[in-house]
Amino acid sequence: MKGSGSATRHTNGHTVVIHLPDPRLLLLVARLAIVAAIVFSIPWLRRIPSRVVMVRSHRWSDDPFFLPMLIKDLKREGLFSSGGQRAIFLGNAKSRLPLLKRNGIDPVSSDEESMVGDQSVDFALASEGFEDASVRFVDRVLKIGGVVATRLNTEGSNLFQVPGNYKLVYVRRFGSTMVALRKVAVAKSQNGKNGNEIGTGIASMKRLLAMPLEKKDVLHLVEDVLLEPPRVIGETRKIKFLPDLTGDVLTHYPRRVFIDAGLRLRANGEKWFEENYPKKGSKFEMVKLNAAGNRKSGEKAYRVSRWLERNVEEEEFVVMKAEAKIVEEMVNGKENAIQLIDELFLECDATKAYWECLELYGKVKDEGVVVHQWWG
Repeated sequence: MKGSGSATRHTNGHTVVIHLPDPRLLLLVARLAIVAAIVFSIPWLRRIPSRVVMVRSHRWSDDPFFLPMLIKDLKREGLFSSGGQRAIFLGNAKSRLPLLKRNGIDPVSSDEESMVGDQSVDFALASEGFEDASVRFVDRVLKIGGVVATRLNTEGSNLFQVPGNYKLVYVRRFGSTMVALRKVAVAKSQNGKNGNEIGTGIASMKRLLAMPLEKKDVLHLVEDVLLEPPRVIGETRKIKFLPDLTGDVLTHYPRRVFIDAGLRLRANGEKWFEENYPKKGSKFEMVKLNAAGNRKSGEKAYRVSRWLERNVEEEEFVVMKAEAKIVEEMVNGKENAIQLIDELFLECDATKAYWECLELYGKVKDEGVVVHQWWG
């Protein structure tokens, strides 16, 4: 019977009555069980927040796994070798001393810096960041071709500036963001003569990196590369322009220029730039370079790398659209003109296989240039 809490069954002329618990009683028991589970778990739940609060961001001064991972990765990238090089560690080595010794890295305290000879070090690890004092010391002792690695301070609003005689060769994130710089030349003082002072003007830094630290990974914020050509040429894509990524207002550059370089005479680059590029109210000079020339009109063919070397300065803001063959010459040429470009729109023409264009795209990005694919 439905409401009585019992069931009746007839078997071989006998009546069997089975008493079932009242459904309301079952519901009450279930609710009591849930309440009991919550009550008994309260002491355990109270311990969770304190554990979460104790979690701190990774720093190599307190993470026993961080420094070994970094050293191993630098070795894999060919930026550090524990044999045949002189390597130093700047900062308080503390418990890291055995690890440093195993890898042939000598700790150097601030009191010992004067005892390190000029251009006598192949590799330096700056544990406290790349502040002005450590920059001057590292630049004095580091050989040409030597590498310095440091952790970026992600707190505050300071700017990280790469000296003009260094090249960014490594960016990784191990909790904190790590960078490595290779010394490519002797520093120049403000009067232009060779010396140990690091210039502080805009020309002494890589413009791409002169931005708030949280925007350091700007190269990784650019839209993804297309692994296959678009089915429809001219298909619109959302382009993440450099000024929008960095928040740069562009007004502090002495000159802003857009260069349209190609092997074929087309005029679509300038029009597109005027209509789409975020100029932030600044005026851009427009330059068109015909790398092929024209025999009939007598128009001269330009070697783009040489033209850039003679007509563009490092402190200027340069945006360029160029065909793959021209960009390849800029990357491989002795002038290394690609480093004069801040933002590049790479056009893959029919003379190259698409995989070659993708390879070239990667090379340009490795040079620290913000690069986009151009489809006309």
